[in-house]
Amino acid sequence: MANNPPVQANFLEQTAMMRIDLTELKNQTEARVALIGDLDDSGGKIARRQLARAVESGKVNLTIDLDGVGALNSGGLAALIATLRMARNRGGDVRVRASQPHIRRVMELTGLSRVFHVASEPAAAAA
Repeated sequence: MANNPPVQANFLEQTAMMRIDLTELKNQTEARVALIGDLDDSGGKIARRQLARAVESGKVNLTIDLDGVGALNSGGLAALIATLRMARNRGGDVRVRASQPHIRRVMELTGLSRVFHVASEPAAAAA
């Protein structure tokens, strides 16, 4: 396997409320995904579609960065859960990076902090 540098790819689907930036890593199965905007019902639908597309393309080990997320509701949580199930069904896993207290609180209150591997340090510090 060649050691290629990370590749930046912006998904084309973007609205004023949600932007999804995907960085492919050296390993063909890994990617970092930054969600920017509101991960609500409409943003969750966009995220779910694009995250599914990433997993279907072989990126089954994802780190999803929620530090750019303003609001998170059940629609956004459903997108994260669907992505986790899809990745695990293909032998992968999903990690979530969330340093904002209100996002971490939602993850803790819903019990999803025990389902996902949740890290709190910002993406730049972990890279």
